[in-house]
Amino acid sequence: MELKPKRFLILDDQLVLRKLISRQASFFSRFAVEIDEFSDPAEALRSIGEGGYHLVITDIGMPGMNGIDFIKNVARLGYQSALLIISGYDGKTLQTISDMSINLGIGCTRFLSKPYSAEAFVASLNSIFNEMERSAAPKIGDVAQLLAELGGESFVMEFAPARSLANRKLASFSLRSLRLPDGRRLAFDRLLALLAGRRMASAALLEIVVERAARLLQHLRVSAGIDDCRVDIRIDEACLCADNVFDRCFMALQQYEVSPACLGFELADGLNRRSDAVCFENISKIKYLGFRLLADGFGQGSLTISNLLRLPFDQINVPLEALQWMKALLGEDPGAFRLLKSFGLAQAPVCATGLEDEEGIALAKAMGCGLGAGDAVSMIVPEGELQQEVAAVPGGSPAPNGSSVEEAR
Repeated sequence: MELKPKRFLILDDQLVLRKLISRQASFFSRFAVEIDEFSDPAEALRSIGEGGYHLVITDIGMPGMNGIDFIKNVARLGYQSALLIISGYDGKTLQTISDMSINLGIGCTRFLSKPYSAEAFVASLNSIFNEMERSAAPKIGDVAQLLAELGGESFVMEFAPARSLANRKLASFSLRSLRLPDGRRLAFDRLLALLAGRRMASAALLEIVVERAARLLQHLRVSAGIDDCRVDIRIDEACLCADNVFDRCFMALQQYEVSPACLGFELADGLNRRSDAVCFENISKIKYLGFRLLADGFGQGSLTISNLLRLPFDQINVPLEALQWMKALLGEDPGAFRLLKSFGLAQAPVCATGLEDEEGIALAKAMGCGLGAGDAVSMIVPEGELQQEVAAVPGGSPAPNGSSVEEAR
């Protein structure tokens, strides 16, 4: 079935710049695109009020109604899809306006500072639609039926590889989505959010995917001699609130003779004094049982400075958007994460996530990230192709069977 075109609205009072943006948008090959151009903010608002736009692109410095007031009016109309701000203002100012837009309810917001390249523009579009696809709530009518379906092995796990930004050596695989037989792709973080309000549902899901991951890791060890492949799985506070869930995860790995060090848990939810005591007990168990603990969504999730000080993280995952605002605040600083040493995390690697193009990779390197994940680093890998991904030598041929991950790198 052919997808309907995506509708873009472009607002800029300067004809040349408006036509340039329109032409750059036409290079976006991911979807067919229909573009409406406006020079008058009031006319653009009337069109937005009629509905149907997937993306609004706006300048800030315009006569009459400026871009800030335009965005506020867009939000008042109930528009919640996506916004791309293009302006000559400095990065700090645009980040502030972007934060304002998000707080007004336009959840998917990006900005570009002029001048920018056509590649950066297309990368922003890709980033926007990637986020929109991830945040789309899965259509699930019966949670119990879904868990039964997942428990029946009727899904495929899909992973995002993380690699060294220096030499592209493989570091780990992060579980990103589950693909069902009917073609639905459920982003794992969104699935956890959906189940969070249902007692023990998140823990049940976690146990299902951990056991599946344990069998996958056992298969890699037995069939290819790969015994140090690492898999990371997202958890949230609902998972941490479940008694003995990580004990059962540990038992699943023991059953398949897989080392707990091969499994990491990515936490983006912050904990505080009001969090259930069992949450802190489970954090302790993660470390006591030999699992790895990763701080996910640094700069965007609800992890606080006190969490970084107190929780024993082994790795920090930093989204590209957080790197962009850090650059706006600090400039390009290879020591941007030196503060981690103050938190007892001097040896914790920093992984930049959501890298969509070479410009994102360059920024991650410039800000001192040693690892990276995203389409520009390595595409999403279904579980059936994990062995080939592990065995592949960057720029070379697959390593022979029996080689360890280190040899395969």
